[in-house]
Amino acid sequence: WMTHPAFQNFDVKGLWVGKFETGNDNGIIVKPNVSSWRNANIATFFKTSYNYKRELDSHMMKNTEWGAVAYLSHSKYGINDEARINNNSNYITGYASTDEADQSSYPGTSGTASTVTLPYNTETGYKASTTGNITGIYDMAGGAAEYTAAYSGIGLSGLTTDELNTYENYFDIYPSNSTITSYNNRILGDATGETGPSYYYMEENSKLFLYHNSWYADYFTFVEPSYPWFFRGCSYYCGIVSGQLDISRESGKAAALSSFRLVLAIK
Repeated sequence: WMTHPAFQNFDVKGLWVGKFETGNDNGIIVKPNVSSWRNANIATFFKTSYNYKRELDSHMMKNTEWGAVAYLSHSKYGINDEARINNNSNYITGYASTDEADQSSYPGTSGTASTVTLPYNTETGYKASTTGNITGIYDMAGGAAEYTAAYSGIGLSGLTTDELNTYENYFDIYPSNSTITSYNNRILGDATGETGPSYYYMEENSKLFLYHNSWYADYFTFVEPSYPWFFRGCSYYCGIVSGQLDISRESGKAAALSSFRLVLAIK
């Protein structure tokens, strides 16, 4: 038994985690039925999170914090299964795929019609929560892919070396020589290496070869020099390879499919 690293970073007994992906209404909002904040780089997401509520130690979610939530969901205290994908193609927070919308392949069925996707406060919507009911955390699978404050290099993040050093405690830092399959470079508790190794095979529907993890066959690619920032949860179209244990990587640039999550560290 050990204390999860997410609670050691800030010497806290608990964390407040955004219930939904972060939205933007002249500033941060965390609400259901809003569009995820996308099309911004890591620097924007990080600095906006950091400056949101300094008295509450607000910050952009780290990889280890994502891991803590993922593991709680994968236990008797959570849904103890994969959270259902948010397959709303307008990136609206809190949605869940209906039983009729096929998610057995990659890509899965997505859209905005009620026959395809339903909101958080419905019996279907509950299945996209980490607890399987309305009290849990949503959008951990699908919606927008979420950047985490975790990197192996600066990339196209918009942050400087001085800034990364100044805010070191607010990042999970991985070896710069990591490669797409370097799951052993994980930080304990981040729900990456523990779900490795990865397996490379073709998704029948798309005919694409993808890396998959060893647990639910979620998409699994580790950071590497060209893509040194972690993505978690995959996007609305990911179907069978999405999940709270999904892991990918990007350059840190602004992207149409990328968002982030807010965390408060309460002393």
